[in-house]
Amino acid sequence: MLKLLLTMLLAALLTRRTLAIACGGCVDLDEINFDKTIVRFPYALVKFDIAFPYGEKHEAFAEFSKAAHKVTAELLVATVGIKDYGEQENKALGERFKLNEKQFPGIFLFKGNVDEFVKFPAHLDVTLDNLKTFVSSNTPLYIGCDGCLKEFNEALKNYANRPHDEQLALIKELQAKAQELSNKFNEQQNAKVYLVYMQKINELGYSFVEEETKRLQRLKAGKVTAAKKLELQHRLNILDAFRVHKLTKAAPEKAKAEL
Repeated sequence: MLKLLLTMLLAALLTRRTLAIACGGCVDLDEINFDKTIVRFPYALVKFDIAFPYGEKHEAFAEFSKAAHKVTAELLVATVGIKDYGEQENKALGERFKLNEKQFPGIFLFKGNVDEFVKFPAHLDVTLDNLKTFVSSNTPLYIGCDGCLKEFNEALKNYANRPHDEQLALIKELQAKAQELSNKFNEQQNAKVYLVYMQKINELGYSFVEEETKRLQRLKAGKVTAAKKLELQHRLNILDAFRVHKLTKAAPEKAKAEL
């Protein structure tokens, strides 16, 4: 009987290892090197998970690691594998950050030390784009979502709250920038999307962002080709550049008249 149980346990462990997905660029942290490694980087994104992770969430984290390594050396991307069997390696480290197996994966963004961190929101799906947005929103680092243009995103911060004339001036400025872009990765086409959205927000106000987001999400959820779904996701990513934490500007006069 004991031999059978050992065989079953070994088979389970081998199955986990087989299903486990490599995380290129990720550094494995443990209870010994965790603190010393975190403080060596301005920022660190760490995923606490089972010892041999697999599935869509881990795949998204692995894709994020590849994307981050292409654009910055200031962000450590790391994993902590927690075992609930044997010597229960790193279990104490998970408990330190108030995590248990029901909360895996737990993803934390550390800012130069182990005491200053932000936890990835539990209500968000662990996707490549959400991880990029999470890091970009909480650090000065820019790890752009697919379809986005760094220069445009930076210029558009708080665009929806800017005065009407400032918005129009920025439209002209970015129209000129768009002419200078190469067509690498469809940069000019994506720039046109930014400019259309800028014009719409100038005319209709911030409500356009919410309504257009809902429209694109409905289309994406429908029966569309993979290529169309990718295009719609790029447009959703671009729309995120226009979001503001607090809307302070009243609706444009034209928009008020239509209400």
